[in-house]
Amino acid sequence: MSFRPYPVMTVLTLISLGILIWLGNWQYGRFLQKMALDKQEPEWVVLDGTIVPDTEMRVYFYANGQSGWMRVVGIDTGEQVVFAPVELVTQVDPVLACDGKGCAAGRFSARGIFKPPFRRNAFTAADDVPSRLFYALDPAEFAKALPADVAARIAPDVFEPETLTIVSETGTVSVGENPYARLRLDDELPPQRHFGYAITWWGLAFALIGVYLAFHHQKGRLRFRKERGS
Repeated sequence: MSFRPYPVMTVLTLISLGILIWLGNWQYGRFLQKMALDKQEPEWVVLDGTIVPDTEMRVYFYANGQSGWMRVVGIDTGEQVVFAPVELVTQVDPVLACDGKGCAAGRFSARGIFKPPFRRNAFTAADDVPSRLFYALDPAEFAKALPADVAARIAPDVFEPETLTIVSETGTVSVGENPYARLRLDDELPPQRHFGYAITWWGLAFALIGVYLAFHHQKGRLRFRKERGS
């Protein structure tokens, strides 16, 4: 075997290879961190209060590979108004606004955790405040659709119940775990996505090695056996 590498190309390839491997390792590390957080038991608290009439909001969600809409209501604890989701509907189109009979009302008591509002990014769609359609679970934005006396008492954090009513696309109703009732804060990016990114970066690293060797072989600088007569 003989190998006469191009110096500049070799240096650039090694630098690129190191970056690709580092990115893959970083994504895999994030995968392990998020998996550990999801397995960790939160310190549950109980939220008890009364559902404030006419505070239902419809908020887009994406979790565990599923998307849809959640119904969110304000809970009056006596000191402040805390927003909490009460139902997830896994359908593409926005759920209809509740009518008089379909609105959540009465007493609310559930075990869950308090979390900061959802973060927005460059891809978050614009809210439709008059229709109460939102694309991030953010009480500060909900305040724009509510009377001033209610808006002034809204808590900055949201409450995530341990369980929620879940409605499928076919209309099947069940009670299941709330995908957001966990310690992890970046709720829109599941751990499995990081694992996929890690495989992608590592795959690109292997591909780079293949291209590097193939290029040298094509140029006659890499031979795996001696030519006859040489």
